[in-house]
Amino acid sequence: MLLVLVALAAVSQAQEAGNRIYDRSRGRSEPSNGVVTTPENKDLIPVQYVEAYVLLNAPADEFIAVFGVAQEGADAQQSNAKVNALIDNFMSAANRLGVKREDIYIDFITQNRVYNFVPETSSTIREKLSGFETKKTVAVRYRDRALLEKLVGAAAQASIFDLIKVDYIIKDMAAIRARLLDQASQIVRQKEDNYNRLLNLKLKRSAVANERYETNYPGELYRAYTAYESGSVESSDSSSSRVIRLRKSSSAYLDPLDISAFDAVINPLGVEPMVQCTLYLKVRYSS
Repeated sequence: MLLVLVALAAVSQAQEAGNRIYDRSRGRSEPSNGVVTTPENKDLIPVQYVEAYVLLNAPADEFIAVFGVAQEGADAQQSNAKVNALIDNFMSAANRLGVKREDIYIDFITQNRVYNFVPETSSTIREKLSGFETKKTVAVRYRDRALLEKLVGAAAQASIFDLIKVDYIIKDMAAIRARLLDQASQIVRQKEDNYNRLLNLKLKRSAVANERYETNYPGELYRAYTAYESGSVESSDSSSSRVIRLRKSSSAYLDPLDISAFDAVINPLGVEPMVQCTLYLKVRYSS
């Protein structure tokens, strides 16, 4: 009966975890919380620290989608003209979706030569210049999150299929940091009062030992994995068999910060990806 219960518990855990168990890169190290004291040494003055670790989930004020465009031509002018034609079609479609011209920026990335191999004789293949390739990016700023899918569709109609990234823009980061500092300071003072009241530790603040802000954008929090189970092939003569494997589909998911590592979470995360801003505050005390 004990073995059955253990097996059922293992199956239940696998069902709850989902396919993300195939992601072997998971795991983060976070600062510890509470009071930290230097190791005891009769030659040193004891020093204590009180820490606070706070998370704030901030919705983006704006978004910037960046598309990549590349075309080849017999010469540099031709490849550049092809790229510009695709971009003009995409910009016209974006304007019809309500995107203003000042919210679109075209960045020239590179223009390079393209080489191909051409057979000269039955035993000689020579590499020769075959043309030029021009690459540009188109950055589109928008505020309505639902507009992205329409922009991707408009880009596809213009034969632009490379969505490079989507940036989340926070306009007033100073206000967010001020709110984080206020919350972290309250936590430090509350811990100080608790230690004084419950443990009779008479602590006196002397300095800020560490004040570290971090900003985690959704694009940095996605993790990739490939979920499959593959069999093995055994043969007495490995040279006589050829194994042809199927393509395994990779997927990705948003893996936000673990809230259990924080003393407080401002604006708890729902189903919508947000910018996760953190503050680790460490205050030094003397007895």
